[in-house]
Amino acid sequence: MVTRLKVRLTDMGCVESDDDEFNPAVCSGRGECGPNNSCICEIRYTGDYCVDYNKSYHAGVSSLFYVVAFISLVQLLICCFAEYRRLKNPSFLKACRITTQKMLYFVVLLASLLRAAYFTQPESNQPSWAYYLMSAYYPLLMTCASLVVCFWAETFHLRDIRWERQFLSKSFLGFLAFNLLPYSLFGAEILSAKFFSNKNVLHSFFNGCYAVLLLVVVVFFLIYGVEVFFKIRGGFVYDFGVGPSSGVENVNVNISQVHQSRIGLLSQAVMLIVIVGFLTSETLGDFWKQKVPVNSRNWYDIGFRVVEVGVFIWFLACLWNSFSPEQLWILNPRKLLTRQIEPVASTSKTSDENQTLLVCWVCYDQDKQEPLIQPCRCTGDVSSVHHECLRRWLVESYREEETTELKCRVCSTPYEIRRTSKLYWEKGFDIHHWTKTIILVSLMCITGVLAWVIIQLYADPFIRVLTAGFAVIIGYVCVKLLGKNTVTAYQRAKVSSIDIVSNNDLRVSRNLIQARLNSISEDIEVDRR
Repeated sequence: MVTRLKVRLTDMGCVESDDDEFNPAVCSGRGECGPNNSCICEIRYTGDYCVDYNKSYHAGVSSLFYVVAFISLVQLLICCFAEYRRLKNPSFLKACRITTQKMLYFVVLLASLLRAAYFTQPESNQPSWAYYLMSAYYPLLMTCASLVVCFWAETFHLRDIRWERQFLSKSFLGFLAFNLLPYSLFGAEILSAKFFSNKNVLHSFFNGCYAVLLLVVVVFFLIYGVEVFFKIRGGFVYDFGVGPSSGVENVNVNISQVHQSRIGLLSQAVMLIVIVGFLTSETLGDFWKQKVPVNSRNWYDIGFRVVEVGVFIWFLACLWNSFSPEQLWILNPRKLLTRQIEPVASTSKTSDENQTLLVCWVCYDQDKQEPLIQPCRCTGDVSSVHHECLRRWLVESYREEETTELKCRVCSTPYEIRRTSKLYWEKGFDIHHWTKTIILVSLMCITGVLAWVIIQLYADPFIRVLTAGFAVIIGYVCVKLLGKNTVTAYQRAKVSSIDIVSNNDLRVSRNLIQARLNSISEDIEVDRR
């Protein structure tokens, strides 16, 4: 006689029924029966009957998001500090004004903190409002992605964009209009939960809505990304003197930067598409989850969290240079191009016409009131530069082999400089210097402590000698790097105190001297007569 097995919980674990239907009594509905009648729990739960929460899982996921939040906070503070130093009249409010770079840092910080807060405690210990922190991640993610899309759209359609300093201009209203949709959905999800008791159905429905909106963002992300970084077309190319009908073959392309930007673009697009797929699968979870083994569902959950972290790490990696946003391909597509230096100095244009076309090759800021200088023999687009921009560029790009003379790296013409007795110590001993110093000193201290501990623990002379030898070598290397770092900082401080003379000033002074010599010679000839 065939008897129907009943599901029962035992001290050993569980005994599964002989039918294929899902029974919530098995392992508390959070797992399935495995070998030896033991429960195989979903990754969020643990215990004999899957009633306890997996603290290791929650601690690991929350720690990842806390690390991302900390890194974004540090980059945001460094960005504000760097802009504060660049201001002629330093002001805290001006240093904290909204830019694309700061907005991305802030949104990544906020989203990471919300995600980390959700996973800090298990669901049973969370207040009722913490349930919505899970969904708050997706509107913030769409804000970051849509901000990048709008910025690339302006770069593609407009010219003379001051991308390293400004926020959105022409596309700002479109950015606001689109972002009203995900945040409205988030508000509707919170309100609907007050009137409907089945939160799982609501959660699945709104996940589907978020997936559709995120898919729209991904489509435009790829459209403008391909146009700018694959086809290399847009207003930033026309600023180099290439007409709209000309192709990319008429400009010099930085191959290394192009490959980096393309890999970065595709990696983020793939991760966003994967998140769209995860959201879609969450929407249809009732149809497939209980038909898939627990181990597969656990790998699915881990992959979901890894991609969620990876999307925001991508933003921080692309915005790595908080001091110089113009060096970032995501904010300055001009990094894809290299300038064509014209060796011929002759031109058919008048000096007034040339003056209107001159622009600083460091900042490209046509609205800046500071006069332009021509410190070397370069012609064309790299002939003119602001004095302060060139000095700052020399300080930032200082190399040890430049201790003898400062010269142009294009035409190799030495700069005519006037040295002053004043040194700007803060320009040389900046945050980079102190960061390296702290790291080296910490490494020396840690090495010394570890060597002392090992020598105290082991009586073997060979181990003691080997440990002491490694400690001495590491200490020697750290001292050498520390000295080199200090000398470099001092030289950078010296470079920041120089005044660079323009070729125009030299020509004027030489003409004046020649005129005086001519007048003196004429006076002598008159006296002789």
